[in-house]
Amino acid sequence: MSEKVVLEPADVETLSELLGILRLVQSYVNDQVLQDISKLISTTLKLLNAVASTDLADVLERALQDPELDKALLSPPQIKGFFAMMRALKDEDVQKGMGIMLTLLKALGRAAAALSE
Repeated sequence: MSEKVVLEPADVETLSELLGILRLVQSYVNDQVLQDISKLISTTLKLLNAVASTDLADVLERALQDPELDKALLSPPQIKGFFAMMRALKDEDVQKGMGIMLTLLKALGRAAAALSE
């Protein structure tokens, strides 16, 4: 025994919209799109795996949760001039952060060079 389904006008309109979306997706998806999506997902998962296998994720999470960062975002500090920048570079935390960033830049440069070979 099957029950009879009663569709309200709003239900019919919703189903019509869903069918339109399905047709749009169906006309868009082809082998190339699927291959591109697959490549994007694969690259994203490789990147997530690389980040997860290092301390980078933990360091970034802690840095983003630092209350000083919130204060700086709400009221950005101004470093006026060259000598103010030099004074900021004397801070041990700034030196560590700069060291990490420079190492990252160097690694990016090596990776870019290897990619272009």
